[in-house]
Amino acid sequence: MPDPLDLKSRPADADEEALPLPFGIPLYESLTSKFIAFDRLLQTLGELGASGYVRLVAPNTNGIVLLRNGKAVDCLHREGGRLQRGEAALTAIRRLVDDGAGVLDVVSLDSELIDGLHHLASGEAMYPPLYASWVKGDGLLDFLRAQGFTGCLSVRAAAGGGVVMLNRGEVTGAFTTESRALGRDAGEVLALCVDPEAAIEVHGASSSSDVIPRQSPVESAFSELVT
Repeated sequence: MPDPLDLKSRPADADEEALPLPFGIPLYESLTSKFIAFDRLLQTLGELGASGYVRLVAPNTNGIVLLRNGKAVDCLHREGGRLQRGEAALTAIRRLVDDGAGVLDVVSLDSELIDGLHHLASGEAMYPPLYASWVKGDGLLDFLRAQGFTGCLSVRAAAGGGVVMLNRGEVTGAFTTESRALGRDAGEVLALCVDPEAAIEVHGASSSSDVIPRQSPVESAFSELVT
């Protein structure tokens, strides 16, 4: 049983993560939500022009807010197997923080990597479900690079998951859920494809002319917080 005075005690079971996330530069780790004013936190990060993510980890639930140059560009919340997105997700996270549930992490990432996570969260699926039993992961990545693809390739296997982020054919970041360490070598992600049951997904960039939509539902909700 965690010490009630341990202000950084993390819930043991936070359900399946709403979005696979890499390590970045931690600004704050395991802040108990009991003393956090969530709206003011987002406002402060907006004023600082921060890029990265705010993650809520609570019993049987977790949520993510992606920030790019101070703007909330995506938001996801998972609870009991149910995934919410956009404004509904932001409202759910705010309610949990206001109730003092769980802890918050604030992590800094380059804006280019946030673009890749945004594509993973909300980008258009380029293919129906693919499986490693009949798709060559390395060949698929080579094809995407040759096409100058912008988006991400993700793998879900029994041993864990992995993500490769691309911008105009160049790998901008790759990580697995086992290590979380960011790099530009996709080898560990592709190694997950040895599992013939591994599911492979390819998500493209936003259909907007901008990589980040100028007025996404989350950005609209965020703008209401700071006005």
